[in-house]
Amino acid sequence: MPSVVTGDDLRAARRPLSQASMLPPACYTSPEFYAQEVERIFLKEWLCVGRTDQVEKPGDFFTLMLLGERLIVVRDEDHQVRVLSNVCRHRATQVVEGHGNLPRFECPYHGWTYSLKGELIGAPEMQRTDNFDKTQCHLAAPRVETWEGFIFVNFDPQAQPLGPRLAPLSQRLQHYKLSEMRTVKTMVYEGNWNWKIMVENYMEAYHVLGLHKGPHDVMPVHSVLNASHQAYNITNATYNGAFGIIWGDFATPGATFYSPGVTEAEPGKTEWLPSPFPLIESLSTEERMRGDFINIYPTHLFTPLPDGMFYGQILPQAADRITWSLSLCFPPETLAIPDFAQHLEHAVEGIEFINSQDMWACESVQRGLVSRLAQPGRYCHLEECIHQLAQYVMDKVLDTRA
Repeated sequence: MPSVVTGDDLRAARRPLSQASMLPPACYTSPEFYAQEVERIFLKEWLCVGRTDQVEKPGDFFTLMLLGERLIVVRDEDHQVRVLSNVCRHRATQVVEGHGNLPRFECPYHGWTYSLKGELIGAPEMQRTDNFDKTQCHLAAPRVETWEGFIFVNFDPQAQPLGPRLAPLSQRLQHYKLSEMRTVKTMVYEGNWNWKIMVENYMEAYHVLGLHKGPHDVMPVHSVLNASHQAYNITNATYNGAFGIIWGDFATPGATFYSPGVTEAEPGKTEWLPSPFPLIESLSTEERMRGDFINIYPTHLFTPLPDGMFYGQILPQAADRITWSLSLCFPPETLAIPDFAQHLEHAVEGIEFINSQDMWACESVQRGLVSRLAQPGRYCHLEECIHQLAQYVMDKVLDTRA
């Protein structure tokens, strides 16, 4: 199997949806192609690293690994959200681990101390070092933006701001009050598959026919297949330069966050029970009937629902490896309803069941793509989002419209 992908390999993938073939397998398996994605996509695009409510008070912080970079997400003394390098400016030690609340960051190796803004404020025994200037030893910091309660970072100082590109999306979602929602549960997994496989699975409706059908349906199949597909086109490209295809209208009233239960009609058989969580009061009648699956390119996935939201976070690690997390978020008033903890437990059980099916499928796809006999497949009309993602990847990685 070739490890380098050329423009000629992708000619069939450039065709319109009904005529196109999917990306070649090497786009999902090649370390060389992944390295190009890191340089031309991930180091230049806005990447979600969490929610602002994870760092609610000054001193609140958490750490993560993103594209091989150790990072600290923190709220500083002025209540500003920052992302700092977790690498000491002295001997490159990891400054802090895990999460918590600290008034400052002190490197455990030699005691160098940094403010919550990343400024070096203490360097023991450095007074004999000629021309040593603490102001030149700030922890490195990528660019940061917050949007609707999400925290994004960008390693490219020349990148265009994210917020203006997402203004149409903010308008569409204004009644959900996403920035006020609280993160109540996060589930983290290690996945042995390419990042694009995860995005594709999250965004396309076609797989519900097979993977999620049967006695454990989480969404009515007929509703999913009647989903309306709408691409927000704020550029002149085939796909959208800021966020991917949106599809919705799968939800039925009161049936958003499902939970598994036992039907009385057939004892011992599991059925999906409607959500016990209240609908968001500010939503319109139409919004109370809808759920949107949204991808802000390249990897930020989230689904506003009539009673809350869940979002997926993809942290690429290698051509065939990601860290994948799913988080559930609700309006603050929902957390005060009777038996919220019990209802949340059931909702998490339902989400984890469906996620287990999706992860099995993603790993199965990755195993198939490494076959010497693997060939690019053809698209169903319900896989428009995969076709759009392919155009985005080709444009960014190969910088060609061939």
